Amino acid sequence: MRLTASQVIVKYLINEGIPYILGIFGHGNVQLGEAIKEHEDKIRYIQLKNEQNGVHIAIAYAKMTGRPLAVTTSIGPGTTNLVTGAAAAFVNRRPVLLLPGDAFAERVGPVLQQIEGRHTADEMATDTLKPVSRYWLRITRPDQLRQELPRAFEAMLKPGEEGPATICLPMDLQAESFDYDLDVLLKSRDKEWERIAPDERAIKRAAEQIKNAERPLIIAGGGVIYSEAWEEVVKLAEKIVAPVIQTHAGNGTMLFNHPLNAFTAGPDGTLCGNNLAEKADLVIGVGTRYTDFTTRSETLFGRGVQFINVNISPFDVGKERAIKLWGDAKVALKMLLEGLGNKKFDKKEYFEEIQTERKNWINIFEEVTHEDFQPMTQARAIGVLNDFKDEKAVVVCAAGSLPGHLLRFWKNTDPTRKSYHLEYGFSTMGYEIPGAMGVKLADSSRDVYAMIGDASFLMAPQELVTIVQEKIAITVLVIDNGGPQVIRNLQKGTGFQEFGNEFKFRKGGKLEGEFLPIDFVKIAEGMGAKGIFVDTPEKLEGALKEAKNTKDRPTVIHVKVEPGRKFPPGYNSWWDVPRPEVSDRPEMQKQFEEYKKRKSTQVIR
Repeated sequence: MRLTASQVIVKYLINEGIPYILGIFGHGNVQLGEAIKEHEDKIRYIQLKNEQNGVHIAIAYAKMTGRPLAVTTSIGPGTTNLVTGAAAAFVNRRPVLLLPGDAFAERVGPVLQQIEGRHTADEMATDTLKPVSRYWLRITRPDQLRQELPRAFEAMLKPGEEGPATICLPMDLQAESFDYDLDVLLKSRDKEWERIAPDERAIKRAAEQIKNAERPLIIAGGGVIYSEAWEEVVKLAEKIVAPVIQTHAGNGTMLFNHPLNAFTAGPDGTLCGNNLAEKADLVIGVGTRYTDFTTRSETLFGRGVQFINVNISPFDVGKERAIKLWGDAKVALKMLLEGLGNKKFDKKEYFEEIQTERKNWINIFEEVTHEDFQPMTQARAIGVLNDFKDEKAVVVCAAGSLPGHLLRFWKNTDPTRKSYHLEYGFSTMGYEIPGAMGVKLADSSRDVYAMIGDASFLMAPQELVTIVQEKIAITVLVIDNGGPQVIRNLQKGTGFQEFGNEFKFRKGGKLEGEFLPIDFVKIAEGMGAKGIFVDTPEKLEGALKEAKNTKDRPTVIHVKVEPGRKFPPGYNSWWDVPRPEVSDRPEMQKQFEEYKKRKSTQVIR
């Protein structure tokens, strides 16, 4: 069948079951737009207001469903606007198909918005997507799509290596045609990936290691949620009596009230999790990348600690010099449970210690999230939402101090394990609003709450207009504490001078005047959303009720909280923030000496 390259791409997306294509049209992709228009009854086009946000919507949708969406942009700045979103998808291992327009394949130019290299004719704006794509190709002939479209889908959906697939579409190529054999191209392909089982010999070595351990501990990472292996993690923890700490991506593996839930560890950790992790003699990492926020910058686990890693990624499975159970988490843990056989693990004292740590932390949890302080604290706002939400409600967050607060203080009771939606792989400011839209597109039955700091909101509020346009009901809680206070607190806590991290008027040449009177209600209303201002827990609860009853548009709740002076303490945490080796300030000189001492405790395996 004679079709243009654009027409066959759209037919292929429909055949793959892609429900949405997100984008902004320019002169570099109107050809693709024409093809989408021909099939708008079969694939829904969503008009973005910023290209980066389109990738964020797709990331959230993929996190909820495991399936990709497509994003199209024009040439030049439309393409470079994709890079941050693509990086977030790459780091978080979420599939998304990127279809950026490109300069003419026949090399006539320079054209409008083309980057013209003086040393090569092969580099375009689309080349910026290479480092953050699992698959990247610039099509130069329409017949290439016969092989490259299937390859792109296989590459971006490969377990353990999911991420963006980028097909760059020169403007002239989009309009060129070819006689496609659609019976072959659109033939149903095997979309299932077999769950890989680890080697039996590795299972035996791991089982012996577990049998000899006195204080085992499990780290539940994002791979647990991806593989839907939470039941196996719980069974393993219960069998061997091991507390479970959860990363941002793995949060929800163990629900709040489980007696072996040690919550989390690291810089954003709980006192319970950090204390238990410090004393572990065996760490079983399931689907985790061991970032510095998991290992407390490699100071959390002692020199004699042994590691077992369950991971589908060959890159991650060998980290920390672990016994490598390379394979799917669900399959691997079932095999490991079988390998442990009828072995009984009598760890009464260890279990009681875990319960004591849990009880102490839950007391702190309740005190902090229900603290009667004026102005209201950020943690208190989370407590109000905890008490209000149902178990299926989803919270979306990404950057600032809120992720640390939510990791510690979000009460996760969702049996489907999708209540806690944090983009903390890349921690992209501005992810929250488009991310919430992506969650709602994936599952309209859930209440979705975007918790976003004032600084993050100002980065990328544009998609509120799109959410209004699509008549989607989400609730956005803008936590207004007067700027990126997380960094001001970081400066203060590590000996740096407080500088440049509060939204204040310039006074006497310095940004030290009064706080800016930013009205987030007016901003929201100007975009067509409902806006509500609150500054007490009671008003917040009322606003949440009003938002829940608003079904045809988003609600933005401007939550005024204290300006970061009441952030919770570190709970026995540390993070590697280098201090200057040379400083005239005695406080920084002292901090540098303390920093060197903590650095000396790192165990780099």
